[in-house]
Amino acid sequence: MSPNMTWLIGRRIKEVKKKDSSWIFALDDGSTITTESHWRLITAKGIVVVSEDDGHPFGLSAPVDAAGRLKDTVGQNTITRFELKELTSDLVLHFPNGSAIEFLNFSCGYEGWRTVHRGQEVICLGGGELHEFGRSEE
Repeated sequence: MSPNMTWLIGRRIKEVKKKDSSWIFALDDGSTITTESHWRLITAKGIVVVSEDDGHPFGLSAPVDAAGRLKDTVGQNTITRFELKELTSDLVLHFPNGSAIEFLNFSCGYEGWRTVHRGQEVICLGGGELHEFGRSEE
């Protein structure tokens, strides 16, 4: 049985920051999504930015600011729905402007991502299994 993660709906991304090898997505209610794996932001036009682009110059006038591009694209939009991919447990957050953030699981051994919301923690284990600690009442 999949964990109850309906609490994601209606939340805004308040802050995105990189700390060492971790990306921390702080939501407006204090919940977090954290990953040491890959994430990407897509729109109907394609890939806007991926986590590995951060800091690369790519011949531009300034290095890519992945968090800045994400905030510029998502803005104050709220999460309208989410998906947990069946075999990989990739987490996809959808926004009303057509953008989506994909938290990707790329390992059979390492954790892909984790969420913390009140007393609930959900961890995407290597291989695509999900483990839930606590329960969300939302």
